[in-house]
Amino acid sequence: MKRTPLKRKTALKAKTKPKAKPRSTLEFQRVYGSKRRVEFVKHLVCSVCGATPCENAHTKSGGMGRKADYTTIIPLCPPCHRIQHAKGWQAFGFNAVDLERLAAFIQALWVRRDD
Repeated sequence: MKRTPLKRKTALKAKTKPKAKPRSTLEFQRVYGSKRRVEFVKHLVCSVCGATPCENAHTKSGGMGRKADYTTIIPLCPPCHRIQHAKGWQAFGFNAVDLERLAAFIQALWVRRDD
């Protein structure tokens, strides 16, 4: 049985995506931090063993393709940071509540420092 090709009655229209509202500079710095804040956290002692120098470790990931929030970073020395990436936070006995409290404490240090 021979079939005729299908024809559209209306032309296809390109769907436009809604434009994202640009973040203000202050909001961007509050969420994603600044170079000064990153350097401040790097100069703190390791949250696990107390060693220095430290690297910034994110307690929460930003999600797929998203930048992680810098209000949730804590200092870890390079060996502890490698263990954290390999085995997770459970290797140090931290749970989600402990990490939130630790990140909030470091955030409070940063806010107090800026005042």
